[in-house]
Amino acid sequence: MLTIEALKKNYGSNEILKGIDLQVEQGDVITIIGPSGSGKTTFLRSITTLEKANAGHIIFGNVDQDFDKLSHQDIRAIRQNVGFVFQNYNLFNNKTALQNVMEGLLIAQKLSHKEARERALKALEKVGLLERQDHYPAQLSGGQQQRVGIARAIALNPKVIFFDEPTSALDPELVGEVLQVMKDLAAEGVTMVVVTHQMSFARDVSNKVIFMVDGQVVEAGTPAEIFEKPKEARTKQFLAEILANN
Repeated sequence: MLTIEALKKNYGSNEILKGIDLQVEQGDVITIIGPSGSGKTTFLRSITTLEKANAGHIIFGNVDQDFDKLSHQDIRAIRQNVGFVFQNYNLFNNKTALQNVMEGLLIAQKLSHKEARERALKALEKVGLLERQDHYPAQLSGGQQQRVGIARAIALNPKVIFFDEPTSALDPELVGEVLQVMKDLAAEGVTMVVVTHQMSFARDVSNKVIFMVDGQVVEAGTPAEIFEKPKEARTKQFLAEILANN
């Protein structure tokens, strides 16, 4: 469904992504793990054209093109078929939860106000926030704000939802409510690519795990292969360190 080949990204002479491949099939839940600074967020943002990749190729829907040759029409086609859940929520503070979810439907998808409202309400219900639809972000907990962010992504009916460390900005007691929503989406067959430090989610929910270091994929496989029988020394070192701290 989504194919990424040899994606590269640099800032001047600083090479952030060094030629990464990714294959996403419908219904996949792919988790990307690795130490901070390994390029995981940049990878997601480059795939979704939130940042401009310097090289690589994407096949997604009707788009089959090199990243550095993407037209405005190509970029629009990619963005209309992806949802993105940000680390720090990225909600409009002057809009209610309902208005935040409706925004993309009205602006990007050009839906009528009635249809956008109906879709937004269904999305808020799915994340358990229907009764908070008229609350502003300042009136919501961090976990609730992130669930609004997930509802905003769901409402777009995307082919793939990308999650950029969706629980990293949350207090520990709020992490569970967000992970539960994500687990429910996975159980429904929603296609997701998730950058996360939550090893339990990567191990128990995803069907593919990618381990990245220094802008490269060091190892990829099933959760059992990565967590129980990692082949690479760097993978073993990372897992030993992070699991020892959990």
